[in-house]
Amino acid sequence: MKRIILTLSVILFSQITNAQTNLENNYKIELGLQGISVGTEIPLSDKFLADINLGWGGITDLWHNGISYEWSKNSNSIFARGQIRYYLNRERREEKGHSLKNNAGTFIAYQTKFYFSGTDYYSPQVGKSWLNEVQFGQQLPLGNHFIFRYYAGIGNGYDFDYKNSKFYPALGLAFGYAF
Repeated sequence: MKRIILTLSVILFSQITNAQTNLENNYKIELGLQGISVGTEIPLSDKFLADINLGWGGITDLWHNGISYEWSKNSNSIFARGQIRYYLNRERREEKGHSLKNNAGTFIAYQTKFYFSGTDYYSPQVGKSWLNEVQFGQQLPLGNHFIFRYYAGIGNGYDFDYKNSKFYPALGLAFGYAF
């Protein structure tokens, strides 16, 4: 019980302190393994950030033996993605002289992503899917406007049309331009 109270106190204290590590509201375009998207990063506090995107990319096939991802002429979809990030080390980054530009830092995140269409090109067919992931990652500035983000974690995908659900390892990276 003491550990829980201590942990909550540390998190609360980190939220109350007014450090110069404020997150920035950014509009951006990104290209990554999962597609191309436009979106915005909205600070919720000094440690929490919401990342909301619309994009176009490949489809996730949730089948009885596993999960696969493909982005081709026959397999693509529009998607909506939302992510809540909790930043862990922005104060330490600042102390070491590293840039905080473009919301740089190490984070833990929850991400949800919905693919609006599947394909009937394959047998069995692929339907609309919803992916939920818990991630550990880092976002880094590449100059004044460019960003690089990578993450690893665990996810669960669900195919609404064909009622398949799978857990999977989540890996990703993206390059972006922040306006």
